[in-house]
Amino acid sequence: MVTNLKGHKSYFELAEHNTTQVFVFICLCAGLLVLVISFFLPVLQYFFVSFLNGKVHNESGVYVPFSPDSQEPKMGVTYLFSWAVDIYKNKTVETRYWFNPTVTIFLQSLMISLVLAITITSLLPEKLGYMRQKIEREIINTIDKIIQKGNYNVADYDLDTFFKEILLWNLKSIQEKSEETGISQEDLKVLHKAVKWKYGSFIYRLIHINDGLRIYMRFYFTVQYSNAILGFVYIGAAILIIIIGMRGLKFIPPTQPSAVLFALSLEFSLLITYAVTLMYSKIEDEHSSEMGSNSKQPEQLYLNKDFGSNKDIENLLRVFIHKRK
Repeated sequence: MVTNLKGHKSYFELAEHNTTQVFVFICLCAGLLVLVISFFLPVLQYFFVSFLNGKVHNESGVYVPFSPDSQEPKMGVTYLFSWAVDIYKNKTVETRYWFNPTVTIFLQSLMISLVLAITITSLLPEKLGYMRQKIEREIINTIDKIIQKGNYNVADYDLDTFFKEILLWNLKSIQEKSEETGISQEDLKVLHKAVKWKYGSFIYRLIHINDGLRIYMRFYFTVQYSNAILGFVYIGAAILIIIIGMRGLKFIPPTQPSAVLFALSLEFSLLITYAVTLMYSKIEDEHSSEMGSNSKQPEQLYLNKDFGSNKDIENLLRVFIHKRK
């Protein structure tokens, strides 16, 4: 960062989160996780009872026979970690399944909790909002790049003046600014919407939360973590293949599906994360065009990393389907 706008807080200053922001975010995640799990457990029990004609044994301190047609051995059940579920009760196909409900729904609950915590901390004031700090950082960072590429005289500007100028942008001015700076029109539109979100009312920011998050996801998250996310997707697939293989070899009993359900949840969560990352990343044509316009400059304005080809993902899914068979 080389700019020195009046009222300007540097990228490096904004990059450091204060203790309050981190504490609020962690507490929100933990509290929301407990609430979401507490919500899903009775929903899961209702599903077994109402849709599968089942009965759920989950009273703490109660011991239930391992199999419905045998009284021994007896196993203890608890509401959080051990359920005995009788499916198709009082019918010839009645089966008793044992599984850990908390492990089964943990990853989905964690994802929902993170999404809610990210949304809430995006709407909080900057001193409290963990994600609000990240959004503000990327807004400042993008403005700095415009100033550098546009050869502005920073003595003639303060930060509020620049924000007001961005709020007045229209399609024509965005096109002119793109030609002047070499920054793609799509990137400038993302900045324009983010600044409108920054100065909007609480209701506006809540409804258009995506406008604020997009600038962080597009310019930072998808650039920094694309390879890591793709790697985790492959790791999740490997774990799932191993678990499914063990199930096929009967090392995991069919009446104890917790490990299989956890592996499925893991891969589901990772693929959702991967899909969201792809939706926020720059498209290939846009990236190529932008890099072409800046090819003569010593430093590239934006970076982009490969998320892995579609062929790789197709092959990965083929392996999983084959193992399922």
